[in-house]
Amino acid sequence: MKTKIFLFAALSLVLGACSNSSSTGPDEDEQEETKASFVQNDDEWLGFYKTDGYKAFLQMAYKSEAEIGASYLVKFIITDFDTDSAEVHFMNTARHQLHYEFARDILKDSRSRTDYEKETYLSPQKNTAAGTLVYYPTIDSLIGLTFFPTDLITPEQVEKVYTLIQDRMLFLNKKSDKNRLFYMPAGSDAEKAAADYRKNFEARDVLVYTHAELFGNIPFQIMNKGTAYGTLRKLTAKELDTAIVSMHDILILETLPAEIPLVAASISKDAQTSLSHVNLAAKARKTPNIAFNGNDLPDSLLALNGKLVKLVATTDTYTIEETSIDEAKDFWNKNARKEMKLTYDLSDSGLVDFKDMNFSSAKSVGVKVANLAELHKVIPDNSPDGFGVPFYHYSNFLNYTTVDKEMCEESFLDCKLESRSATICKQVHNICTETVKEGTSLRNYISTIIKRDDFTVDARLREATLDNFIYIFKHSPVEKSFGEALDAKVFGMFGDASVRLRSSTNSEDLADFNGAGLYESYKATRKIGDYPSDEIPKVWASVWTYKAFEERTLWNIDHMSVQMAVAVHKGFPDELANGVIITQNIADLSVAGIYVNMQVGELSITNPEGGERPEKLSIIPSSNGVQSVITQYSTLSPNRSILTEKETLELYRLVMKAQYYFAELYKKNPDSFALDLEFKLMQDGSGRKLFLKQIRPYIM
Repeated sequence: MKTKIFLFAALSLVLGACSNSSSTGPDEDEQEETKASFVQNDDEWLGFYKTDGYKAFLQMAYKSEAEIGASYLVKFIITDFDTDSAEVHFMNTARHQLHYEFARDILKDSRSRTDYEKETYLSPQKNTAAGTLVYYPTIDSLIGLTFFPTDLITPEQVEKVYTLIQDRMLFLNKKSDKNRLFYMPAGSDAEKAAADYRKNFEARDVLVYTHAELFGNIPFQIMNKGTAYGTLRKLTAKELDTAIVSMHDILILETLPAEIPLVAASISKDAQTSLSHVNLAAKARKTPNIAFNGNDLPDSLLALNGKLVKLVATTDTYTIEETSIDEAKDFWNKNARKEMKLTYDLSDSGLVDFKDMNFSSAKSVGVKVANLAELHKVIPDNSPDGFGVPFYHYSNFLNYTTVDKEMCEESFLDCKLESRSATICKQVHNICTETVKEGTSLRNYISTIIKRDDFTVDARLREATLDNFIYIFKHSPVEKSFGEALDAKVFGMFGDASVRLRSSTNSEDLADFNGAGLYESYKATRKIGDYPSDEIPKVWASVWTYKAFEERTLWNIDHMSVQMAVAVHKGFPDELANGVIITQNIADLSVAGIYVNMQVGELSITNPEGGERPEKLSIIPSSNGVQSVITQYSTLSPNRSILTEKETLELYRLVMKAQYYFAELYKKNPDSFALDLEFKLMQDGSGRKLFLKQIRPYIM
């Protein structure tokens, strides 16, 4: 028997369900509606009747995206605002997105754009007021009133706008917890002003919610949209450590794992951020991802555990239903990708300083290294300096490293020590001894084995065999001349300081595949056995981890065309905070700015192991520089931002400097182009200092 579950959050309200409730009595309602006589045409409405409801609001709205899902925006202009005859014009925002153009074309306002914007937004004396009404389907029956972050509107003027709007939206209540208009300050400046005016707002029944108050209690979030077919499997983080899962599984996770394997979709009880590894993986794979924000998982969802299901996640909600194997196979076959052979240049065999690289160097050192080199040019005091180890040296290692039967025996013992079954380890040992001949290169060894049918079909055997490859990498020395040159270069440039050896492949930062988190980096020091030449094979070995191999298989990438370069720079001691930045305000794309997740110390943002939540905020322009829109404080810094106001401004300026520089390199519009950056707040000799340590294109 087919079971089907639909979860619509507050979308029933969209169909007008909530337009029938009111805090006033029926006689008063009728009198109020009788008095009203609103113009309603294709360009504007002067008011909403009680019977119009949310459905009419949505028909006039422009649909945008916010971190909590879709948002529906209806803009408005109030003319003659400073008189007793003020008039509210609700713009058909699906047709007219800009205040000024609507004022010019529909209201016949004769002011220039400069004068209009100066007098409307940048002056506390207003003859015209302009703002936005926003509806979030994931938030129960509320419509928010907000203004541009740079608008110098005063709390007294907000109160007047609130009253004018409320008196013309008759389907909303005036005194209840639901079906209300509320004021949502656009940033930290407006939040402070609202807090200072709080008693006045309360006395006049002006409902106020900050972003943090509003977004902190939603029942679930659609982190990434999409359709998936697979077996629904509920696993704990501990079970996931040893479970073999595939791209035909949909996982229900009680807690977020350190890494999410390749799966068809993910559903977590824990809250996520847009920049968590689970969500970044889902975005890269284009697979659905849902977070229940710490709330109990629905019984209706858990009832399908162990069954083959179809999951559809839309902007606001999801559906899940049991399905047939034939329907699932049809979906999987239709969505198979064409083979992708990666390009690269092996002509550069040196160790290349960042200062001697440019954007086009990516063909021989990967995008990560090339972009680090370019980043150091634009912000030299706030980014690491170093050098790159080109693809040539990884490729050459595959050629000169040989595999023999002694290595097969050593790897077999290691396989058993890592708690794999004796049967699987014996199979890998047999494959190893069957494949090696005298002088078999590591390249030929790998390329032969990955073509085997048993390797392709058996996931457990594949995982163990890939670990065999990694063992060989880690226990094979680099060529002596290269090792000596690498160590000398590191010690000459960085002295006794520890360094980071960071992976940079040609299978990352592709047009629609960023490969985030697939490959590994290692620390190297001047201690014997911990030299850079000892550690670099470990970085190269991460090409063959199970998660990286499975991810590339999903994208049908030719594994033997993958090349690994390495970025070498000084490590980051004395880390006060770390963070991830997207150079577009993905928390609310209707407001310009950048989006930041950050955490105290070195604690991971993307993979928190103890359930710690990072600070989440948008940094948006304001008349005084920037202001913050904090939607979540760090659990390690509750009610207080990790960065000072001065550091927040400096971070924004550094990021925007990089944004415009890299937009030109990528030949993109800086207003819509998005970059993914990582930063550190360090304890420097002269105090606290910000460093940008990674930059790559972000797939919106």
